[in-house]
Amino acid sequence: NYHLITNPDEPATVKIGNEVHQLHPLNRITDEPSTRKSLAQILELCQERRDWVNMIPFLQGLRESGRAVKGWQVEKIVRRMGEKGSQGVVIEMLRQVERTGVRLGNLGVCREVLWAVGLGKCVQSGWTEEGVREAERYVEGVWDMLSEERHVDAQTKKVHGDPKMRPEIVGMVLWVRALKRVSFGEGEDEDGKVKRATEMVLAVWEKPKLQNSEAESNWPEENQKLVMWTPVWHGMKLARRIIGESMPLGRDLGRVMTSDLEPLLKNARDVVAAHSDNETRRRGLIIYDELSKVAS
Repeated sequence: NYHLITNPDEPATVKIGNEVHQLHPLNRITDEPSTRKSLAQILELCQERRDWVNMIPFLQGLRESGRAVKGWQVEKIVRRMGEKGSQGVVIEMLRQVERTGVRLGNLGVCREVLWAVGLGKCVQSGWTEEGVREAERYVEGVWDMLSEERHVDAQTKKVHGDPKMRPEIVGMVLWVRALKRVSFGEGEDEDGKVKRATEMVLAVWEKPKLQNSEAESNWPEENQKLVMWTPVWHGMKLARRIIGESMPLGRDLGRVMTSDLEPLLKNARDVVAAHSDNETRRRGLIIYDELSKVAS
């Protein structure tokens, strides 16, 4: 029918302001840019916070036009936002889930969000008190949203599991709580939040399923292990200082660290280091080295 609307003998026009524009037929196959290319262009153009705010209506437009944004694409968006210091926009994108479609029920997205708003915020602030406290507020906000039906409904839990039962997710909460109290709270757990997070981690703990491998071809997997488990290990280390290494919870954490995490991380670091140099610092190594300097 669009050929009738845009008949060249009687062209259809639309007036915008003082200008008259002629309408032309649109071929949805050849004329519309692909979602992947459009997203890549936007990620390249966005540099400052005011740029990233536009991601919310962009995602809304994609949803309303029936364009699907894949989980790995959302992960990339969140990761780039975190790198550019737009953690607040990440939180707002989640709050407006009905518009953006960005849900924490996707485990990969949930991980990237916590790394961006927690670890990313701390690193970019130079580990200042203000930065660490804001990171904790962000992470606690994400933790609360994980209990909302609009982010994690019953069907998601049934098919994919509850993110709040994943040790790497709970471990990030433990990490930021313990970090703030060790760095700026004199190591006191007056509100008991570190103890509760420790109990949660131990309750859902399962040894990382990926087996250690010295094969250098597996370095991307080993890099992902460093990204995922280094903050958890560091959080456990800080929590032991607060709870007490000789206390039952402290001893339980120590066993998990020495038997499960430390061998895994050591092997992963060795493999990734063999594929990293000054010009191509792998993400896992950056996180590992950064946390080794902080409140250890």
